[in-house]
Amino acid sequence: MRSTLLKPVALLMAAALVLGACATESTEDFGASVGNNGALPDPNLGPIAPGTGLGHGSAPTSDQVVQAALTDVQSFWSRSFQRLYGKPYQPIQGGFWAYGPTTKQPPCGTPPPSYKYIAENAFYCPQADLIAWDNVHLVPGLYDQFGGFTLGLVFAHEFGHAIQTRAGTQGPTILLELQADCFAGAWTADVAAGHSTFFKVDLTDLDKAVAGFLELRDGVGTNAADPAAHGTGFDRIGSFSEGYEQGLDRCKRYPDLLASGSLVITEVPFSDPADFQTGGNLPLDQLSPLLQADLENFWTAELSLQHKTWKPVADVVDIDPSTDTVRCGRKTYRGKVLVNASFYCIDSNTIYIDRVTLIPALNDIGDYAVATEIARQYAYAAQVQLGNTSSSLSSNLQADCFTGVYAASGFTGDRQGKGQKLFLSPGDLDEAVIAFLSNSDASNDVAAPASSVGTAFQRFDAYRSGFVSGMDACTAITSG
Repeated sequence: MRSTLLKPVALLMAAALVLGACATESTEDFGASVGNNGALPDPNLGPIAPGTGLGHGSAPTSDQVVQAALTDVQSFWSRSFQRLYGKPYQPIQGGFWAYGPTTKQPPCGTPPPSYKYIAENAFYCPQADLIAWDNVHLVPGLYDQFGGFTLGLVFAHEFGHAIQTRAGTQGPTILLELQADCFAGAWTADVAAGHSTFFKVDLTDLDKAVAGFLELRDGVGTNAADPAAHGTGFDRIGSFSEGYEQGLDRCKRYPDLLASGSLVITEVPFSDPADFQTGGNLPLDQLSPLLQADLENFWTAELSLQHKTWKPVADVVDIDPSTDTVRCGRKTYRGKVLVNASFYCIDSNTIYIDRVTLIPALNDIGDYAVATEIARQYAYAAQVQLGNTSSSLSSNLQADCFTGVYAASGFTGDRQGKGQKLFLSPGDLDEAVIAFLSNSDASNDVAAPASSVGTAFQRFDAYRSGFVSGMDACTAITSG
């Protein structure tokens, strides 16, 4: 985060990007993958789920997982393409090519690319209509780190580029990459619906499955107009989420959404040298007072739009679980229950947060991970003032949604000149997503049962809804 806004940024990036870029063999892509030389996996080993290949029991080889992915994704498009684009689906004509440093290189161009240019990569080659992947220096690590389903996502993404060629879709690289991520999300929904022969996934699995998007996101400060830009983690998971939730029809509209300025792309470069040197991170002692002042300013303005008067939060109290006792109404908290805890106490109108374990862990991610957790507690305070005192799943997701609305204000600078203290830096939104993935398996709110908090994927979806669509989207979470 930064405390000054030197260059206003827009939430919705219009189509000022240069058109005509296309996925090519030299572009670093979503991931890469595995071998197609193995037979299909034995069904008796069980479905290929997000945990497959992570050392839990018998598992197919990475070559078998790739073979299953190639088969399954091609089947998905053979069932879907004609309905979507109104013409028959043409299978991949150039084949599938696993390569390494000592193998024959995939025949994409004349001469074929040197290994050093395609090492640790996967790509679709439109000239030869083939999909290729490094089966030596990328696949084993990707399989070991993220599991079998993430390999499926890799090939669903690469098939997306083949679909773009068949549909005649053109545009800047960022558009093509995000649309391919959306296609991967639609394939995942098809798997979740039980239509896959080899793969299995459900909502609770998606946290593991999409972690790879963060590992393979663009570097912080990349410009979306860069011909090699693929998107931030926030943008890539957002596109995946749209495909998963809204299906192929939403993905098909991406070129039109970009042209109309309605495709959300948050990838922006650093706007000043000082922000670049710090990586966009403020020291905690500077962040804390600015953040509280900014949150008070935000909620004062937000509630005034609803003809309500914001009552300031009484305090944000740092606690040491080893020595402190917290009294909230008739309840007293001490010891282990306060480790990694952050919560809003209605009775005292006070936020409590573990300064010994939780704040340092979040700060290791980045300053906006800390800011997101405190902003989420302010969201609970806002819910109470709006009449919602529930701790249900929908209420907790609404708090994440409110936090996304606050993030959008920091991104656009819409309160500049009206008391706004903080503005987002490149990478801040990814810090929030990483925090969700790190902390969503259990609740840090001592007042809310862990089962009511939601998965990281659910929380991200609610957060992004608030970021993109504002308070109306948050209201719909608890009223729908």
